[in-house]
Amino acid sequence: MVTNSIELMWGPGFIGFVIATAFYGVAFGQYVFYVRSFPQDPKTLKLFIMTVFCVGTVHEYALIGMFWSILISCRRSTSLECMTKLPWQMVLGVFTACWIVFAVQCFYAHRVWIITEYNRLITGIICAFAIAAFVFGTITGCLIFYTRNPVDLFGKKWCQISAVAGALCDILITGTVWWFLRPARTGNVRSKPNYHYLNKLTQIFVHMGLFTCIVAIAMVVLYQIQDGGLGQFYSALPGSLIAKTYLNSMMAVLNARKSIREQRLEVGRSPMELPTIPTIR
Repeated sequence: MVTNSIELMWGPGFIGFVIATAFYGVAFGQYVFYVRSFPQDPKTLKLFIMTVFCVGTVHEYALIGMFWSILISCRRSTSLECMTKLPWQMVLGVFTACWIVFAVQCFYAHRVWIITEYNRLITGIICAFAIAAFVFGTITGCLIFYTRNPVDLFGKKWCQISAVAGALCDILITGTVWWFLRPARTGNVRSKPNYHYLNKLTQIFVHMGLFTCIVAIAMVVLYQIQDGGLGQFYSALPGSLIAKTYLNSMMAVLNARKSIREQRLEVGRSPMELPTIPTIR
């Protein structure tokens, strides 16, 4: 019957998985580029980046194992395990996705902390949303760990609250970066070439923030409009993508420093560090 079609149920998630796999390939290339281009970065930062990338690799393994189990191993099986329970790789995927999103949001929160000149209120709100998204996402992971029921993943309020908190966190991060680096506020660095580099830096931050923000908002919207039955699986598409979008966003922001530094060196100026922007007041 169509209502029980595995293809229709997991079709959105599989589309997201294919795109996420391509994003993982991009993230792998970005990580190699980072390792080769920034050997002078602090050891703590390099360890953090390596850890996030390794967790992203585990997340990709979980996605591959999950869809192999659902679409290949259990395709013609009528066992109770295949018919009613999620594969264990789904549980691993949820936990790793929550960790990646939280880690990258903390990375951006630190950048916001510096850009806003240590504004505790804004940074605190961002951290609160990030922690809320992580906590409710972890609760969702614990539920499906014990029940392995698709309803707990797609129908419970905990996952929806996590998606809303994550989207609000991304919106606040993107808006804060744009607000504090907008030309009207940074008039004292409008002279060439400073303004050109600062404008490019702002664009990178905002574009990467919008990238993750759009995926997070798509999850929120699909959670609100999806109906019961097959419709509850629509949010699996952005759900499969979200961890890789955050990973690529962070790597792109870090790697953008190389082109900015090279351009500044071409005009005889010392490179501007991404973590600190001392010219902004």
